[in-house]
Amino acid sequence: MNREELTLLNVGYNLDNLMNLDPRGYGVCRILYEGAKEFTGEPLSTHAAKGLVENVKEGEKVFILTGFVLLPWEEAETDGIISSTLLARFLMRAFKAKPVMLVPSQCLKAIKAMSNVLDFNITDDLDNIGENTVCVVEFTKLLDQAQAQTDEILSHGLPCAVITNEAPGRNKNGYYHNAIGVNTTTVEAKYDVLFRKCQELGIYNLSIGDLGNEIGMAAIEDHIRQYIPYAEVGGCKAGTGYGILADTAADNIITATVSDWGCNALMAATAFILGDTSLFHTSEEEATAMDAAAGAGMLDMYGKPRPYIDGIGKNINLPLVDMMGALIEYPHTVEDKTGAWFDNTLKKGFFTR
Repeated sequence: MNREELTLLNVGYNLDNLMNLDPRGYGVCRILYEGAKEFTGEPLSTHAAKGLVENVKEGEKVFILTGFVLLPWEEAETDGIISSTLLARFLMRAFKAKPVMLVPSQCLKAIKAMSNVLDFNITDDLDNIGENTVCVVEFTKLLDQAQAQTDEILSHGLPCAVITNEAPGRNKNGYYHNAIGVNTTTVEAKYDVLFRKCQELGIYNLSIGDLGNEIGMAAIEDHIRQYIPYAEVGGCKAGTGYGILADTAADNIITATVSDWGCNALMAATAFILGDTSLFHTSEEEATAMDAAAGAGMLDMYGKPRPYIDGIGKNINLPLVDMMGALIEYPHTVEDKTGAWFDNTLKKGFFTR
């Protein structure tokens, strides 16, 4: 390990620590992180960022699957969709990729509203995704139509990567659930069919979640079943046998207190690796996106159309974005006279055990 590798490692831990802060104090983020860290073998944020840098190519599509619909309101929540929209813009700016957002119908109005304040265009034409344009496709909620839509979407060309972010995943019995085990199958988009097909085709895949009922989280199935409420066999209120845990196992995962925080950490880590920290959005941009999503009718986890994410307001969300930005900028300012500290720390062998 050299100085640059040591710095990247610790940037990753810094971002991981921020995305797993626990304002609620109920500890689920800590549980998930322990299992996810064992799965990846390194900080989650930089592990996933390395995957993007290696696999996302200029001019190629990147699928982003997001949008969790809440009952009883039958409206989508802000978590997932806000950071996914920022991620779509990030992928255009960082890689000149062509983002394709696959979402339930409830997210369309909010994406349009956010595109206006974040200054990019949207289209639904998979064959003509222009510069500074995100393709947005409504994905079906009907299981018997999901395979046909998957085939139709892929007929327009394969993506170089597929990313899921707070995307509901069905359990082993085929049912979808919210955080407390309520059956939400009828209102959720069935895009885990598309995810599975991309995975079968060998496409790089990454899933971001904050509980276990999201696509990809079965990567740490045993850990989640043992320690996460309602994820044990028989744990869901619908009585479907297998609890809330999604049955898809992504090849790469990020877990966080809030899925949006995990996605923000991914963008920050990727910007750091690319050597252009200006690619990461500001807290002002985060605030405008939150306002636009809430104004378009998206809900926080408590069913209120307010600029909160997972029940957490700007007083926490915005400083987190600022801190992530600061922590990827600061290492570049460290003076050369501290170099001996890096060298001597490495010689002690702690980081190479």
